[in-house]
Amino acid sequence: MSVGLIIAMPLRQWGLIDACMDNDASVETVDGNCQRADLARSVRRAGWDQIARWTPGVPGSGQWPPPDEIVKPQLTLAQWFLAVEVLERWAAAGDQVGQHDTAAQKRELRDLIVSRLQAHGIHVPLDRR
Repeated sequence: MSVGLIIAMPLRQWGLIDACMDNDASVETVDGNCQRADLARSVRRAGWDQIARWTPGVPGSGQWPPPDEIVKPQLTLAQWFLAVEVLERWAAAGDQVGQHDTAAQKRELRDLIVSRLQAHGIHVPLDRR
């Protein structure tokens, strides 16, 4: 696995990533792209491990901090690239059903991630599907 990169954001933004990854993993499991589904689940696990300090089998672990707390998820480039794709995918889906405000929040977060990656000199492939 490649070295992880930390991008700080409020927990409410990480929650958008977590929810979109959950949706993506579910859809891709059904549609047959198991590798993408596994990568989406790995993003969620990374968040649980780093942000909620989730430990399997340990009661009481996994408590999320308050929504405005700054969290610092550390993901691989492949995971961040998937986050960019998934946020756009589910923003487009939101627009189709009239959830324009939520779609705009997802695109704003997508743009934040892209700009942070670019600030590290990383070229972000914006259309990999």
